[in-house]
Amino acid sequence: MLLDKPGALDHPFYRLAPGWGLYPLVALATVATVIASQAVISGAFSMTRHAIQLGYLPRLEVRHTSKEEIGQVYAPRINGLFLVVIIILVLGFRSSDNLGAAYGIAVSGMMAITTGLAFLYMRSCGWSLAVAVPVFAAFGLIDLTFLSSNLLKISDGGWFPIVVAAVVFTMMGTWWRCRRLLAERRAGDAMDLRQFVAGLDPERPARIEGTAVFLTSDLARVPMALLRALKHYKGLHQRVIMMQVDNVANVPDEHRLEIAELGKGFYTIRLRYGFMDEPNILRALAQCRARGLHVNLMETSFIIRRDRLRLRPRARHTPWWRWRNALFIFMSNNTPDATEFFWLPPDRVVELGGQVEI
Repeated sequence: MLLDKPGALDHPFYRLAPGWGLYPLVALATVATVIASQAVISGAFSMTRHAIQLGYLPRLEVRHTSKEEIGQVYAPRINGLFLVVIIILVLGFRSSDNLGAAYGIAVSGMMAITTGLAFLYMRSCGWSLAVAVPVFAAFGLIDLTFLSSNLLKISDGGWFPIVVAAVVFTMMGTWWRCRRLLAERRAGDAMDLRQFVAGLDPERPARIEGTAVFLTSDLARVPMALLRALKHYKGLHQRVIMMQVDNVANVPDEHRLEIAELGKGFYTIRLRYGFMDEPNILRALAQCRARGLHVNLMETSFIIRRDRLRLRPRARHTPWWRWRNALFIFMSNNTPDATEFFWLPPDRVVELGGQVEI
């Protein structure tokens, strides 16, 4: 058609249809755009939830919109972020034609990344290099051809998906690394849990009725929230449970729940969830009855540590780590609490915390 009618270059897709079919084709393209947009939005919500559970993003509010399908989720903050970005895109690029370069970079880059990830996955599944390299080299050659041709359009708008990817990667990398460093620092200052339990006097501190559940990231150490509770209340519950929630790829049912008794009313519980599962502590405590640990929720308090992070004096930071620490503090201090994320009853939750300099 273009060889026949070079003037059709302005809108070749719509010029394919006869004159009477223009408006039906516009309606069809609009419906297709809505369907594609919904797929992108739903995928972003699902990937955000997976990244949160794997520890690459801070906790965000994730609402489940279906009682039958666990994957039907809605993330209000991500939805609001999409709105802001789309408005900026419309005002900045002004037309879909100007978005073509950005779209080409995004799609061809995604294809190249997917090929690389598929290669790594098939290698982990047992493929030899002799098989994997030729197969994925063929796909990679095609993907890199498309990507390299689209790189010529970076100055025409192709920079936008690269900037977005760099920002998201920086946030995820900063959150993962700073959380790990902060956990290592806290672990160095924490007491060994078994030594703490062994050293407890049967008479002191005073023991009060009920159960206390402390959420922790390391069952080998005494949770800081427990030490603060002991400092302020001068007592411990008759039964104290330290609970750690792990997120891994796949969890067999028989390995989902581990309970250990330390003596003197102390227990540890390790919960393992796959990234497609929904962490639900109340349901896990109900399942503990089958293992001989009966927990009355009406007599149980969930004690959570919630620290407020602050930046150390400027002299102690290099410029690189100062802004990354500042980004981590901003993300951490604006993270929703664990009450809603773990489906805890708000009237049974006690938060203890302080200020921590990093």
